Amino acid sequence: MVATCSRLTWMALSLLPVSPGALRKALEASGGDPDKALTQLTPQPAILKRQAEELRPRLEKAQITVLTRGDPAYPSLLEEIDDPPPVLYVRGSILEADDPAVAIVGSRRASPYGLAMARILARDLAEGGVTVISGLARGIDAAAHGGALAATGGRALAVLGSGPDVIYPPEHRRLAAAVACRGALLSEFPPGTPPLPRHFPWRNRIISGLARGVVVVEAAIGSGSLITARLALDQGREVYAVPGPVTAPGSHGTHDLLRQGARLTTSAADVVDEFPADIMRRVARRIAARLEAPPPDLEPAALEVWNALDPADSRSIDDLARRTGLAVPALVSALLELELRSLARAFPGPRYARGG
Repeated sequence: MVATCSRLTWMALSLLPVSPGALRKALEASGGDPDKALTQLTPQPAILKRQAEELRPRLEKAQITVLTRGDPAYPSLLEEIDDPPPVLYVRGSILEADDPAVAIVGSRRASPYGLAMARILARDLAEGGVTVISGLARGIDAAAHGGALAATGGRALAVLGSGPDVIYPPEHRRLAAAVACRGALLSEFPPGTPPLPRHFPWRNRIISGLARGVVVVEAAIGSGSLITARLALDQGREVYAVPGPVTAPGSHGTHDLLRQGARLTTSAADVVDEFPADIMRRVARRIAARLEAPPPDLEPAALEVWNALDPADSRSIDDLARRTGLAVPALVSALLELELRSLARAFPGPRYARGG
């Protein structure tokens, strides 16, 4: 990797522990000149440039690509926001086909319903050719990545609040590796950067900035997902919200978004209704196939339950037992199998509807 002078300057700026707002102000004051901005922000620009140059072996060893502002491969949508990161450190690949992309975000302490909805939405979008973006966090983020990767040819992008080689939470290492193979891990922070609390609000602007729209699936009032939604609105992106049980704290944030004008979303079709026609058609076909045809490898009991479930209405355990003739323990076991495969959705009661 040959580092040009401007590339080194952008990388040096990424090493500074300053907020995106502070960097934006420095660039505005310097007329957009990264060298002048670097000189404004540090009394030792040469040292930072040398440190940036010294990153090269580490980047090459970890197969991390560097995209800087002005690079032809730097995502054009991200370049348009008020405070684009000076550098994206990329493990994996960003393709032209990653636009259009949709971000799916939500609670780390998600309910089974929220996890199922995130998986279903992500898989249906990815089957339609839409790249799914999230933040690799526990809960909704992980479900969204998993749903996208379950789609045939599906792609996922994960924006990290740490260096691209520092996976947080650590139990998501396998998921991160899968995302890097079928998309990319992205970060504005250089390799080795720990996941500091202040990084996560900063990275949210990148999640929304890369996407055509942001879908919020379960969010408590004041959650980070609502910050992402606000940033999306500031960036001119569409905001979508998935409704949930009115008594659940995780529904309060999404219902508040709906009251403020977010688009009500119950399927991927709601998200892509203004996308190119070929994407709308692919998503519609995916949804129809998922709801009409059972997977061929279901166990007999699970198949009986799947056939008894309705995609548009939830049913109680007693109702399902009556329709299938299964004993309750066998019914519950079959429902668990279907939930784990995103083929059934659980609701309070408990009640169940067909998923996919």
